[in-house]
Amino acid sequence: MEKISESVYHLPELVGGPTILLGDTVTIVDAGLPGNDDDILRAVRELGRSESDVSDIVITHADGDHIGGLAALVAQTGATVWAGEHEADVIEGLAPPRSGDIERSGAVDRRFRPGETLPLHGGIETVASHGHTTGHVSLFLPGERILIAGDALNNRERLTGSSPQNTADPELARDAVGTLAALRPQSIVFGHGPSLVAGAADRLQALAASL
Repeated sequence: MEKISESVYHLPELVGGPTILLGDTVTIVDAGLPGNDDDILRAVRELGRSESDVSDIVITHADGDHIGGLAALVAQTGATVWAGEHEADVIEGLAPPRSGDIERSGAVDRRFRPGETLPLHGGIETVASHGHTTGHVSLFLPGERILIAGDALNNRERLTGSSPQNTADPELARDAVGTLAALRPQSIVFGHGPSLVAGAADRLQALAASL
């Protein structure tokens, strides 16, 4: 488990890199693969909290390695699920994912439009970072200048944008890097790869300039 700040912890050992936000309640960003719900809740307990503290789950996008554990997490916590409008349709089997195979994988309680600020963890800014999937969003915590990038950025071996082999729209994915760079995040959490803690803004700006 990576400590990004006193209130933000990342689980890079789990595919999809779920992130735990601590406050009066606990918010989880992304749900990993099927079966990861126990791993995520074990991490919550290691941080001194319990399943009953988990009030909300926010989804960046509806790929299987980010929503696979969603239904089980909800069953164990009763948490409210938040997702952008398009990705919510994918989760609920109302729209096709990138693979084209429509399948219901869960329920979404609160839908939002990218650009809205969610009333969670002091205000989470939702940032349209489409391209990896049609409705992909990233999350920005302005107080701590932490970007939770989902899969709009990757850091498996080096800092890159969306993996080409898993990208719905390459042009939008490239534009998303510039959008995220303009936020000037101090730290970045990824769906895949270790976080960049402090000093991330210049590295991300250099990546955007190279595309």
